[in-house]
Amino acid sequence: MSSDFVPTAAPQVIPSPGATARPARVGAIGLGAQKCASSWIHSVAGSHPEIGVSTPKELDFFSYYFDRGYRWYESHFDKDAACSVRFESSPSYFHDPRAPGRARAYNPDLKIVLLLRDPVKRAFSNHLHEIIKGHIDPVAFEDGLANNPAYVEQGLYATHLGRWREAFATNRMLVLFAEDISADASAAARRLFGFLGVDDGFDSAILHERRNESDRARLPALRVGLRAGGDWMRRRGLEPMLARIKAKPPIAQLLKANRIEVRDEVPPMRPETECRLRSLFEDEMTELRVMLGRDRLPWEVGQDR
Repeated sequence: MSSDFVPTAAPQVIPSPGATARPARVGAIGLGAQKCASSWIHSVAGSHPEIGVSTPKELDFFSYYFDRGYRWYESHFDKDAACSVRFESSPSYFHDPRAPGRARAYNPDLKIVLLLRDPVKRAFSNHLHEIIKGHIDPVAFEDGLANNPAYVEQGLYATHLGRWREAFATNRMLVLFAEDISADASAAARRLFGFLGVDDGFDSAILHERRNESDRARLPALRVGLRAGGDWMRRRGLEPMLARIKAKPPIAQLLKANRIEVRDEVPPMRPETECRLRSLFEDEMTELRVMLGRDRLPWEVGQDR
């Protein structure tokens, strides 16, 4: 794969006399692609006592808000938290061509966690996400695909990964697949914790929760309030208690009653559309298998190519 991308050398920052000391640098970041379990990874990482995560989850610093500076970026982490590594996850980093060089310039020793899933299913989930966010009406996937080129662009995995591999050594990158997370969440969490250099035997109470489902709220303000309360409990190490509360009535009933399943409002992808997308992604997936040293990708198991 050819690329014009050249990593930028990390600049030396010389503090002026009397300057306020910066917090510890972020040591690890999660990349997209969007709709590939980034909410799950953020929550599981945040439940570990040795990992400090950002508030909010997606800072989009190396993509959209780089002009706000390192201090702005680091201000989203608890400076008093006793943690071994600070971690944040922004799916936009994966496909933004500016992000790898910016991330390397910030911290050349960053650890990179990349999340991937079947690019065709990811594209459909991307469509549902746009509906949930209120960006478009509940239209058929084919209409959304014709309107939004990002559905396909974000699935060019080999192209985007190539830029990150030019900026960071492969031993500083962990690739996790959403399909493997669904099959064995505990094993995926152990791999994540081990890669980040923290206790990989930690048993998070939320390992088997479904995160970021394809639903929208009947009462958005209620969902915002409940999630704010949940985030407050997580920041205070009360994740096990939160999991118990969410599993019992009346909270479980309230959460269920407030959900509208978007998949019930949008027809499934047409078979001919799926065939067209798989053909479109074929070269990218071929190169991705070579880059990762795999004969098959998780979503290809049991399928003929």
